[in-house]
Amino acid sequence: MEITINDTNENFETWINKEFVTPDLKKLLNTKSILLVPFKNLRDTSNPLMFPIGTETLLAYFKENLPENQTIDICICDEDYQEFAFYSDYKRLGNFLVKSVAIAAFVNVLSSFVYDQYIKEDDTKPQIQIIDKSTNKTINNHISNLTDKKYLEPTHIKFSVTIVDSVGKSKKISYEGPASEIDSVLKSLKDYEE
Repeated sequence: MEITINDTNENFETWINKEFVTPDLKKLLNTKSILLVPFKNLRDTSNPLMFPIGTETLLAYFKENLPENQTIDICICDEDYQEFAFYSDYKRLGNFLVKSVAIAAFVNVLSSFVYDQYIKEDDTKPQIQIIDKSTNKTINNHISNLTDKKYLEPTHIKFSVTIVDSVGKSKKISYEGPASEIDSVLKSLKDYEE
């Protein structure tokens, strides 16, 4: 498990004033308490701004589960939206920008999303029952004895959260590690809650 915490100059103002944010989008984003911001220059493409595959699912989950007084949006125009996939052991959730007043809601929803998407699946590794008909013996075996270990390791996730306080100071917290450790990681965000 790896958590890094750094001071940063990124905040809502720096993101909504990017050249790719249109005036209409800027007006909309000014009202949000959480933003999903793109990765920059990941691949050699005509549009260097990208989001991890599954971002639309994550965004829909947040919109459905956030309290009414907290809102989220994606920091890019629909026509510029592009997803990427790295085929690795890590599930990339994205880069979040969160106002400190929205930390509690953000923590609850992200924790639930990770549990529903990754931890629940990891907790249901099947038991396998093998019946040897020649000896009429039943062998109860966990799948871990029957398959390659890499398929049984817990799901690992990767994300970053930039927390912006009421005076505009920002901290960037990045996490890379097992999805099952999400609660201890998100508890560290609560230190910045206002």
